[in-house]
Amino acid sequence: MTKISITLGTIDSWDDAKGFGFIQIPGQKQQCFLHISGFTNKKLRPQAGNRVQFHQVKDKQGKWRAEQAQLLSGGTLKSSRKISSSTSRFSVSIALSFIAGLTIAYSLQHISLWLLLYFITTSLVTFIAYGWDKRSARKKRWRVSEFKLQLLSLVGGWPGALLAQQWLRHKSSKGRFKFVLWLTVLCNLTLIYLLHRPELETLFMHIK
Repeated sequence: MTKISITLGTIDSWDDAKGFGFIQIPGQKQQCFLHISGFTNKKLRPQAGNRVQFHQVKDKQGKWRAEQAQLLSGGTLKSSRKISSSTSRFSVSIALSFIAGLTIAYSLQHISLWLLLYFITTSLVTFIAYGWDKRSARKKRWRVSEFKLQLLSLVGGWPGALLAQQWLRHKSSKGRFKFVLWLTVLCNLTLIYLLHRPELETLFMHIK
């Protein structure tokens, strides 16, 4: 392996379940592979968006990887994963409960079939987009921009986005991205309530 001088970069993506991700180095198109074993402090868990200092090493296949990495900002202790797991269950519950609620509302004829199919379809498309983006990040190919991912959530694909974040472990640690995503959830729920207020109020009365 060939080692070069100390390099600074930002973690662009991180899969905490598998313990690896990629570093984006300013001025370079190619990202550097980062494994949890490459950190000097094994107790800290990195997150996407963290700044990191490391030695850039080229392996036998000619690909760059990070060694002796140190976090310059952010990072969480391993024990904090318990908190994130409860947050994950909450996000999944919200997404599945929403689809289940639409299904019940349709079965009681409070909403039309097109609304149910619309959210299921957009959620599926959004889930696939997240999966494509994560696969592209690993293979260093063309990626789906964050703007497009958020736009898919805004037009109704947010249940798929929430499921993808937790099941695919993608875009699940970027605070700003998650904040905007939850704003799209709020906008969607508010719009649905305003457009179907009489029907939903009747549905709530049936549930009570």
